[in-house]
Formats: sequence, C-alpha cells, structure tokens
Amino acid sequence: MKTLLCLLSLLIPTLTLAEKKETPATPTGEASTIKKKNCPLCKLPGRAALFAGAVRPCPADCPKLCCKGTKLVLLLEGLADQDGTGQVTAALSGLKDVRVKGVRTESGRTILNYNATQLTAAQVRGTLERAGFKIAGELCTFKIAGLGKAGAADVLVEALASTAGVSAIDTVCQDTGQAIIEYDPAETTPQRLAAAINATPCKVIP
Repeated sequence: MKTLLCLLSLLIPTLTLAEKKETPATPTGEASTIKKKNCPLCKLPGRAALFAGAVRPCPADCPKLCCKGTKLVLLLEGLADQDGTGQVTAALSGLKDVRVKGVRTESGRTILNYNATQLTAAQVRGTLERAGFKIAGELCTFKIAGLGKAGAADVLVEALASTAGVSAIDTVCQDTGQAIIEYDPAETTPQRLAAAINATPCKVIP
C-alpha cells in the first residue's frame, strides 16, 4: 500500500507537467494576434481582399486601361515557367500604355489591354517577339446575331473554316451568341473575319 501511494505521488506531478507542455497558457486577447503572425496564408497575395469581400466594380466612366483599353488576346509560346504574367509584364515594361490582365501558362493564352490611341496591336506583338516569345495565334471574340436560327451555326462554322488566316474555331455558342476565333494576324484581321461572318445569315453586333 505504501509502495502504491509512493508511485502515485511520483506520477501526478509528471502528468501535470506533461499537460502544461501540451496546452501552454496564452494570455487573454493574444491568441488571435499569435495566429495571424504564424499563419502562412497571411503572406499570400490577395488574402486581405479575400476577407474584405467582392472587389468593387469600376465606375461607368473609368478612364483606366482595364475599362477603356482595347483588348488583345494572344497565344504565346516560350513561357519558361509558371510565372507567365511576370514574364509578359517584364517584356512589355517599356510600353506605358499596356496592361497584362492574365496569362495561362499551360495554354499560352495571354489577355492584354492597350491604349489604341498610343499603340497598335502590331507594336505590342513586335515587342513580345523581340523579347523571345513566339506568337502562335490571336483570338478574337464576336457577338453575333442570328445564331439561334436553324442551321445558322453550321453555315457560320463552314464559312469561317474556309476563310484565309483562320487557325481554329474555338467556340460558336448559340446560347451566348458568341464566336471565338483563333487566327494568324500575319494573314488576316478582325475586320476581315467580321466581313466573313456578315456574308452569312449571321451578323456581327458592334
């Protein structure tokens, strides 16, 4: 009996010490501060915006390139790693009136907005090519009326497929009334593609 009591008296302080090590006491009000300092997610870009809620849309009269710029969608080859946006931004750093909206490294799809009163699409493409990128193609999206008519989509696809400079027909969607066309900018232009569409029962909506 005495032996058992001695063992218990030795075990109780040991267990108490272990519990203290596992659950250290934290002063009231400091827990959230410690978590924020130690949280690796807090270092990620955009985390503050994530908790702040949805990003406010631009006002209707926004003068910035994000709203007023001319859209240019290119398919680029030569992206070295996953930081495609950084590479393209660096290549275009000498041009003040261009904004990189997004780059999908796996496909090379690059979305740009530029000031058409100061630059041309050819100048933007030339800058990228001199930086070592190869432009595999360019994408153009058209809003089209008449796609809901029976057989209209098939006629449009056939007409575009036979148009010089068209590399691929990415999308012809009757539900949204849109067509996304991949073309070679050295062989054709969006204006010629629009003319080819307008030669069918479908019409481009300005």
